Amino acid sequence: MNEHSGPDPEQPGMDPSIWRGLSMPRMSRRQILKSAGTGAGAVGIGAFLAACGVSGTKVTGGKVSKTGVGSASWWKKQPVTKTVNFANWPYYIDVVSGKHLTLDHFTSQTGIAVNYTEPINNNLPFYAKIRPSLEAKQPTGYDIIVMTNNSPPLGYLINFGWLVPLDQSMMVNFDKYAGPLIKNPSWDPGNKFTMAWQSGWTAIGYNSSVIKNPGDSVGILFDKKYAGRVGMMSDPQELGSLGLLAIGVEPATSTESDWAKAAKKLQQQKNDGIVRSYYDQSYIDHLKNGDIVVSQAWSGDIFQADLNSKYRDLKLLIPVEGGMFWTDNMCIPQGAANPKAAMMLMDYFYQPGIQAVVEYYNDYVCPVPAAKQELLNPTGWTATALKQMKPEIGLPPSVTANAPTVFPTPEYIKNSRNYYQYKSQEELNAWNNLFLPIIQGA
Repeated sequence: MNEHSGPDPEQPGMDPSIWRGLSMPRMSRRQILKSAGTGAGAVGIGAFLAACGVSGTKVTGGKVSKTGVGSASWWKKQPVTKTVNFANWPYYIDVVSGKHLTLDHFTSQTGIAVNYTEPINNNLPFYAKIRPSLEAKQPTGYDIIVMTNNSPPLGYLINFGWLVPLDQSMMVNFDKYAGPLIKNPSWDPGNKFTMAWQSGWTAIGYNSSVIKNPGDSVGILFDKKYAGRVGMMSDPQELGSLGLLAIGVEPATSTESDWAKAAKKLQQQKNDGIVRSYYDQSYIDHLKNGDIVVSQAWSGDIFQADLNSKYRDLKLLIPVEGGMFWTDNMCIPQGAANPKAAMMLMDYFYQPGIQAVVEYYNDYVCPVPAAKQELLNPTGWTATALKQMKPEIGLPPSVTANAPTVFPTPEYIKNSRNYYQYKSQEELNAWNNLFLPIIQGA
C-alpha cells in the first residue's frame, strides 16, 4: 500500500487502483487461487493429491460427535487462551502503515494476541503441508486456516474429520449478520465447520463500447458474431462449470454424464473458432487492449478496471444461468491449541463495523451485508479506522459501499451458483479428463 496521500481519482491518466493497492491484493489472490487448475498445474492435480494420500479414498461427509471433539460438552471444557494463530492468504486483510487495525482492535477488546501469518499461497500445497500433522493427530500450529470451496482440499478436510466442529453457541454475530450467500452453504450445510472470510464470482466481463446489448445469458460466450474475440478460462474447474451452466445444469448437483455433455458443448465452441484463447489472469489485459470483447471474468478484476476511467467500458454480467460463487472459509484444524480464542476471533469479524474496515481494503464480496451502512455512515472506532485508511487507499468508503460486486443486489444473489464438490479422487480425475483436453488443444 502507498504510504502517502492518494491522488484525485478523477485526475486524467491516474489509476486509483494503483494507489490504493488494489492490483496486488486482487491479482495476487486470484492468480494464486486459480493456479492449481491451470496448465501443468492442472495436469498434476491428480498426482499431487495422490501423493497426499487421498487417491482412491471416498469421502462421505463430516460428522459432529455428540461427546468428542467439537461437541457441546467438549467446547464447555475449552479455556479462553491469550493467543490465537491465524493463517490466511497474502494481501487479504486491512493494512494501514503496516498494521492490521482490526486485529489490534480485537486484542484491545479481548486481551488475546493474534499471531497473523500469510502462508497460504495455494490450497493444494498448504493442504499437503498440514496433512501429515492432521493424519498423525498432531497440531498444525494454526488455530484458524482459510480454505476455498472450489478446490478439493476443503472437502477432504471436512470429510476426513480434520476440522473441529464449530461452537454454534459462539456464532452470535454470524447468526445475526451473515449474508444469505454464505449461510448454510452447499459445501458445509449448517456451517458446522466453516465461516466465510470473503467471496467472489466467476462471471462474464464484456466491452460495452463494442457489445451494446449483451443480453443476460452465458450464450454470449457461444455467439458466432464474436468469433475469435471470446476469452475462456484455462482453469478446468471454471471452464467446466461454465459449460454446465450453458447446458442448463447446476454445477453443484451435476453428474458425470452432465460433465460429458458440457465438454461436448465447449469443444464445439472451440471447433467453431469462437474462442480466441484459454486464459489465466492475463484475460483482463486482453479485455483491456481489445484482443477480446467478452470473456469469463473474475468480479474483482472488473471492479478494479471500472475504477480507472480508461477502462470504464468494461462491465460485469452475472448471467441468468448463474455466476460461479467461490468462498474462502475460516475453519479450525484438529489439534488447534486455542480453539476458544479462534471462535472468538472468527465471530468478531461478523460485526458490521469490523467487516466494514476489512472490506474497505479487500473489496471482495462482503459476508456481512450490514457493513454497507457502516461504510456510508461510520461511527466510533469504525469511523476512526476508516479515516486512518483513507489517505493510503485514496478513495471514499462509499466506492466500496456502492459496488454491487461487494454488496450484492438481490439479482446477483439469486444468480449465484456453487461449485461441484468432488467426492473422490476418481471424480476429480474424470472432470479433468473431460475438460483439460479442450484447454490444451488435444
